[in-house]
Amino acid sequence: MTTATQQISVLIVDDEEDIRLLIRTVIRTAGDDLAICGEAADGADAIEMLEHEHCDVVVLDQRMPGMTGIETATELLRRHPEQHIVLCSAYLDTELRHEAEAAGISECLGKGEIRRIPQVIRAIAGR
Repeated sequence: MTTATQQISVLIVDDEEDIRLLIRTVIRTAGDDLAICGEAADGADAIEMLEHEHCDVVVLDQRMPGMTGIETATELLRRHPEQHIVLCSAYLDTELRHEAEAAGISECLGKGEIRRIPQVIRAIAGR
């Protein structure tokens, strides 16, 4: 049995409620080793949440109102350099992958690859 201290906690950040629901469902059904620590609809809310709550991994959309995913990741990593971030975008291309890598994002996934999120979370969290 997995205890709470062994769980990998995940913050989901996406402006579309349906996508947050989909990602939440994929994570929750993937096993007891993964837990949702929170959800945010934009980068500013994610940054605020992480000031009060530790999450092992952030699953982050690129296109959101206000700050983009890259901008959000840059600020999160400035404040928390150890933070693991997965950028999940419907508009993933080579240029965006390069920007994500330069920003320090751990991994990029297309939204068509949402079912791979648990595997990627485990890999970047080292568990």
